[in-house]
Amino acid sequence: MRSVVALVVGLVAGVLMTVIALNTLRKDTAYPNGVMAVMAAQMGHLDASLKAGACSADDLVTPLATLVALGNDLEPAFLPTADDAAFSALAADYRAAVASAAAGAPADCVQADTALDAISATCKACHQQFKS
Repeated sequence: MRSVVALVVGLVAGVLMTVIALNTLRKDTAYPNGVMAVMAAQMGHLDASLKAGACSADDLVTPLATLVALGNDLEPAFLPTADDAAFSALAADYRAAVASAAAGAPADCVQADTALDAISATCKACHQQFKS
């Protein structure tokens, strides 16, 4: 009978320790996941604006400003990586593309689409190297 009680207590303790460990590991990824989620939401907002033909500076300024701010969070959110120098270079490319789009208000949807494509290309380059 003591063996059964000891086994049950051991199993319960093991399950609790596993849950605590998994929760701790999950919390460690909250910041990078949050940065990526907000970036994806803002890129989606920009894409929806372009598809709706809403390409004025007023339509694009808020999501672009958010993307500029998020660009400053890339290294704090994701470093260290397997190749910090490459990540920082790709993050700098992203910041340059977003800053260029934010600084030069697009005159029409074609220019806005070109700017969005440049930003997307920097995202894709980073994801190809670090996400796969």
